[in-house]
Amino acid sequence: MKRDINKDPVIVDEKFPPEMHDLFIEDRLLGLVYLADGEGPHKTLLLLHGFPGNEKNLDLAQMLRRGGYNVMIFHYSGSWGSSGNYSFSQNYRDLHAVRQTIDDDSFAREHRIDRDNIYLAGHSVGGFLTLLAARDGMDFRGFAPLAPYNLGIQAERIHSGDEEAHRETLDLFEGGLKPLNGATAESLMADIMENRISWDLFGDPRAYADKKMLLVIASQDACAHPKIHQVPVAGALAKAGGEKTVVSLSCSHDFSEKRIAVAEALYEWMGER
Repeated sequence: MKRDINKDPVIVDEKFPPEMHDLFIEDRLLGLVYLADGEGPHKTLLLLHGFPGNEKNLDLAQMLRRGGYNVMIFHYSGSWGSSGNYSFSQNYRDLHAVRQTIDDDSFAREHRIDRDNIYLAGHSVGGFLTLLAARDGMDFRGFAPLAPYNLGIQAERIHSGDEEAHRETLDLFEGGLKPLNGATAESLMADIMENRISWDLFGDPRAYADKKMLLVIASQDACAHPKIHQVPVAGALAKAGGEKTVVSLSCSHDFSEKRIAVAEALYEWMGER
């Protein structure tokens, strides 16, 4: 049943109302799960924030919950109170750990999760991680990169001697360090350069062929420049074929002008059979 995600529910299940559960995954990763109204189990979206995570997209979580979906977020190692040291490669290891946690039967029952309907979405660097997860065949029902920032292509630009790419990347990393632990701009640069080859998203477009995917492009993005970071993803998905949806919104990197449009795109996509 389609719901209006912009309106509060008229009737709430007294035994199983909408709730927010705090999480401490593997005793190291802080997170939250926004539980939808009703006993469920509910389709669940794991929603990844970007670098460094100033925009956590919690408004999207609230809207999707009103639509009947659970939404789960977490903070990568070394960020926003999670223990450990921050790096992009550690972000991806954290994603694997969280996916394994969701698959635990007791965890799923406690949080009213339908383990056969787990989706992954990510913004910016979270979108890059989402694409890596899709490429590598992680166990999600669908994958939705939102204005993805392609760390692999950025590393390739730097490797080819693009001084502007090197400068803009260092500036970006330097500006995001305040909420992070154990990282410097130089360590983050070394991380992407070390993984430059293994983080190639487009080596085999067939890797995406059997994946249900939604790409949301921010066409006025001044951070993850569309021609470099986002439009090539659309091209790869078109070559792959299958269940692919591409939405282009005239807005900035954080979707500040199109928050409802992003939520509605995710809601419609998750509701498709």
